[in-house]
Amino acid sequence: MKFNIVAVGKLSNEYEKIFNDYKKKINFYSSINVIELKEVKEKNIEIKKNKETEIILKAIPKNSKVIYCSTTGKQITSEEFSNFFKEDNITFVIGGSNGVDESKFENKLNFSKMTFPHQLFRVILIEQIFRAFSIMNNSKYHK
Repeated sequence: MKFNIVAVGKLSNEYEKIFNDYKKKINFYSSINVIELKEVKEKNIEIKKNKETEIILKAIPKNSKVIYCSTTGKQITSEEFSNFFKEDNITFVIGGSNGVDESKFENKLNFSKMTFPHQLFRVILIEQIFRAFSIMNNSKYHK
């Protein structure tokens, strides 16, 4: 099994350390491909969103099921989230700090009604991915 995370922006050292700790734990269950994209420098927010959306779409591996992490997506439990990992070649997308053109994404997932700092959300996503594998493998972590 393999999956991907496509994200706009780079993690700071503090967040990267936590992210990489979870990434190592996940490697026991699955391979993970993290694709970091440069944030577009553009003052016009709509132009920026459109350019970043194009860059994201080009970065998604072929034949991958795409799930965009969105404030407008469906909310599910951790147990329901673990069902995503019964499939192979899944890509989770985290847009830039101004979002993306959401009309380009069919599957949207909302992790909370709250707003999180952009970098922290990437850590939240990878933690939930590790939790999903823990659920699937009846590990003590989820309990």
